[in-house]
Amino acid sequence: MTVSGAAAKAAAPEPRLYAPTALVLTVAQGEDAATAVPTRAVTLTCTPTPGGTHPAPQRACAELRQADGRFDRLGGDEGRPCIKIYDPVVVTAEGTWEGRRVNFEKTYANSCILQSQGSAVFSF
Repeated sequence: MTVSGAAAKAAAPEPRLYAPTALVLTVAQGEDAATAVPTRAVTLTCTPTPGGTHPAPQRACAELRQADGRFDRLGGDEGRPCIKIYDPVVVTAEGTWEGRRVNFEKTYANSCILQSQGSAVFSF
């Protein structure tokens, strides 16, 4: 049994519109993203489904949704003990979050502090 063109069109789900979320996340050794060379970089998309080259896109997207896409509101395991050696690491996020332009940069004192405060979003 074949379905006519009109019937097939009526049976097919309508495409949903959504605000785009596509980000490039980087981690670099140094104090300033303008002068530091990224050591790692991944892509992260959250709509319509989590994906990209990020190793844990579902978890990263969930944390970003909880923070309403505000990277400055992300948190991690702040109870984790870290050494007090200054070896700065800078992270960046550029792209769009639910249709809003994102251009975020933050410097952490060292990679341990990044892992304890940077959440799953910058764990790659």
